[in-house]
Amino acid sequence: MEKTKTNPNNTIAFQGELGANSHMACMEARPNFEVLPCHSFEDMLAAVQEKRAIAAMVPVENSVAGRVADIHHLLPDSGLFIVDEHFQRVNAMLLGIKGAKVEQLTEIHSHVHALGQSRKLLREISASGTTSGYSGSGKRYFGKR
Repeated sequence: MEKTKTNPNNTIAFQGELGANSHMACMEARPNFEVLPCHSFEDMLAAVQEKRAIAAMVPVENSVAGRVADIHHLLPDSGLFIVDEHFQRVNAMLLGIKGAKVEQLTEIHSHVHALGQSRKLLREISASGTTSGYSGSGKRYFGKR
């Protein structure tokens, strides 16, 4: 997923795909920077350590679902430091197979934090939530069906 950028001093790394919440946060907080999508939190931190990016947009906490545990384990040993703060409003989208109706849904697959943010909806439509990777990849999954 990572691509080499020509100017690491104007590049911000993030975990996820283009269109993910962290990508949106990068665009809002550093609109003049190039973005570097990374497959994992480890890859994102390595991009800064290896000077392929000057900064990373690191999700530390989710106001609804709680702390992002991976970061609390990885950041202390990374040699990197928090130098700024950005609050990103998250708007969730429910994607499905063409023709599907909300009342037909029984199971919703998404990232653990996205499911936590969607508790109310899950209850309202009587659907169960199943943790599955990162929610930003859902559009790719359903695009193949």
